[in-house]
Amino acid sequence: MPFVKVIRHGQVTLPSDFREELGIKEGDYLQAELEGKAIVLRPKIFMDRDDAVRAFREMISEAHERTRDLDPKEIDEIIDQAIREVRQEGTEKQKLSDSEGKAN
Repeated sequence: MPFVKVIRHGQVTLPSDFREELGIKEGDYLQAELEGKAIVLRPKIFMDRDDAVRAFREMISEAHERTRDLDPKEIDEIIDQAIREVRQEGTEKQKLSDSEGKAN
């Protein structure tokens, strides 16, 4: 586990492999949170409201095109499967986070 040094005004340098793994570049924003005795940084992207609405509309239009010929029951099953996968991923991340917290 790499160490970082706190310098003037509380600044730290994130290890390059962390930045590369998360795609963090100069000028990007990170959300800082305290979780117990740990500082957690999460990359955040800010988007103009109009750009977000336009991207959402494009996404919905694309989803509509891809599912146009499917039976509504098939669409429901695809949605249910996606929800199960996201919930499972969230459960696995929480278990990992809980086990890391116990190790510290």
